[in-house]
Amino acid sequence: MKSRVIFASLVLGLGLVITQANAATTTNTDDSPAATKPASAMLVNGSQKQFAAYIGQNVAKFAQTTNWQNFMSVVSLYNQSPSAVLNISPADRAKFNEAATQLTNTLAKQKGANASHWMNQADHTTRLINFLWNTNQPTVEAIDIQ
Repeated sequence: MKSRVIFASLVLGLGLVITQANAATTTNTDDSPAATKPASAMLVNGSQKQFAAYIGQNVAKFAQTTNWQNFMSVVSLYNQSPSAVLNISPADRAKFNEAATQLTNTLAKQKGANASHWMNQADHTTRLINFLWNTNQPTVEAIDIQ
């Protein structure tokens, strides 16, 4: 009887040790575009206001277009509530992506490190918002044909 208790205790102890070892080696993989970028690499936490000021001063002609307004409205909405961008209509999503492309082209024509910095931040922000939209797509269920 004593040997059975010792054996059962040994098996239980080994089972707990193995469970702890497996839990310690489990890793979560985040493959989103923002996973490897610090928050300072995107237009978040108030940097969108500094970006708007830069565009207003250096690319005033673009700042008066509807593309600029479309881009900034989505970025501002994202900063207020990231989940709110999921409710944007497909037509407005297309307008945002068109505006982002136009903004990137406009900033690429500018000279200086600031333009490159802002272009990278706008690109990372655009990619993150598109990632959210793409991952929120409803999954199509396969039709079961019998």
